[in-house]
Amino acid sequence: MGTNYDYSKAENWSGTYGTGYWGGSTASGGNNPSDPNRMPDNSAFIWGGADSTVSATIALNTALEAAGIKVNGFQYSWRVKNANTTAGNLQTQVDPFKITVDIKKADGSTFASFDYSYGYSGWRVYSGSRSFSMPQPTSFFGDVIISAQAQDIENFAGHYGPEFNVAQSSFKMTYTIDPCLANPLSSYTCPGYADAYFNQQCTANPLYNSGCPGYAAAYLTQQCNSNPLYSTSCTGYTTAYYNQQCAIDPLYDKGCTGYDQAYFDKQCLADATSDPSCPDYFIAMCKADPLYNMACTGYTTAYFNQQCGLDPQYDQACAGYVDLAGNDGDFVVLNPVINDAINVEPPTVVFTETPVVVEDTVVEETAVEEVIEEVVIVEEVVVEEPVVVDPVKAKSEKIKEIRQEITQSLADKMSTAASFEVQQQIQTQLISIIGYVPNYAKYNKAKLYGGELQEEVNLKGGRIVDNAFARWFVNDPNYERLEALQYNLKGN
Repeated sequence: MGTNYDYSKAENWSGTYGTGYWGGSTASGGNNPSDPNRMPDNSAFIWGGADSTVSATIALNTALEAAGIKVNGFQYSWRVKNANTTAGNLQTQVDPFKITVDIKKADGSTFASFDYSYGYSGWRVYSGSRSFSMPQPTSFFGDVIISAQAQDIENFAGHYGPEFNVAQSSFKMTYTIDPCLANPLSSYTCPGYADAYFNQQCTANPLYNSGCPGYAAAYLTQQCNSNPLYSTSCTGYTTAYYNQQCAIDPLYDKGCTGYDQAYFDKQCLADATSDPSCPDYFIAMCKADPLYNMACTGYTTAYFNQQCGLDPQYDQACAGYVDLAGNDGDFVVLNPVINDAINVEPPTVVFTETPVVVEDTVVEETAVEEVIEEVVIVEEVVVEEPVVVDPVKAKSEKIKEIRQEITQSLADKMSTAASFEVQQQIQTQLISIIGYVPNYAKYNKAKLYGGELQEEVNLKGGRIVDNAFARWFVNDPNYERLEALQYNLKGN
């Protein structure tokens, strides 16, 4: 590769020379008629009798300031003409003619110098090339100076010496692209490879080394992408922090996912009775009040204590129970309605005889009996048998009648109660009324066949235990019929 340089321009040449054409006239414009002349069209130089030099200077480091270029040498081509010394010509000696190429370093010193002498007669083109032993980058070079030195040795009048046709001559430096200069990464042996590699890695990834430009910003971005909570300056830090707090505790903010459930759980944990939906609501309610539900642990004992509190006569085991067996009725009953019923005097039965009117006729006893019998049949009431009343039974019947009326009245009120609390109050009264049984003390003393009833009875394949749900029978519609059997001892 190379570049040709134009030598035809006058400003490219320096030296002592005049201007004129070919011929034997004296040089015009020169200091000496023997000085060489430059053709008016700048195409060539022709020498006279003076030994003189003309030269052209090329600033090589400017002309080849492309990066990554190594100068290997140069190529040249000269078109020159020397005196003709053939027989019959006046020229008897060969005129001296030399072209010199001086290559300078950037500091001005000479890097290399090459001489080319031409003594051949007639016009001729000489070309060739030179290579440097060690190619160098363009920055290594300074100027290239091409000089032409000649003389008309015969010193003929006019300009008959050697001629140098610069317009048809050329000179160019040869160079190659240095891969290391163009790209120090082309080989690890290139000067600057380490720096170039470091820069390459930093450009590709600023996190390659903490010394890379932009490392701090890249590291922050990397950490923020990995975890927005790395720094408050991370994009998305606020959202990430909010989500983190919600994950730790959904109660952090009402907007947290799961806040409602967490709040519900907290309320239930603080007070399991706060909401019927709480997992331990039933257990907590039973703990607060075993009478909350028949399935509550301790319901049986609580119910017994409640009944005893309402009426100590509920059970012989109640505190304050009074054994009424054999009492003549002179006692106080807790319920005033029942008390009044107990104190009702049994009705007085008056026996009357209805005389039978018979005509004044003597009738045999048998005849009289037949008449009486006939009268009884016809009139249906002739003589009433005396009615014997059992005061104790009468009192029991009266109490039963009163209790039935009160029970029915309370049941009607409970069905129309405005609230659950009112229903509970009425129900308590009902339980108190239903739980009272006349002469219960005598009944309680009765012994069952087979001994006393145990709380648990072990059987083959299982056992029978006291179950609070069994007490639900009091709400059974047939309970009243079952209760009536206590009084209907004859089974009528």
